Amino acid sequence: MRRVGTLELISKPGRVKHYLLGKPLTGGDTVDLQFSGGWVTGRYEWSTDPGDPPYFHYSIELESDGDVAPGRLAIPEGALMRWPARSW
Repeated sequence: MRRVGTLELISKPGRVKHYLLGKPLTGGDTVDLQFSGGWVTGRYEWSTDPGDPPYFHYSIELESDGDVAPGRLAIPEGALMRWPARSW
């Protein structure tokens, strides 16, 4: 079973970064976010401004020709997340 955690904002000399389960996140990293109906895979993004929320980018597949509808939501504090299986 994969480990589950929440984002941690850690300050190190000269920079501030989010960490998930001890591993630093970089913009564009693929992560899983726990929704009430199950895990959704998407992409992490953050402006690096501690006053701005991190975002989860996802896409919803549509019926026609493999089109997708992109979406983005602010990751709430305390949201359950994990690294996709291929990331570890």
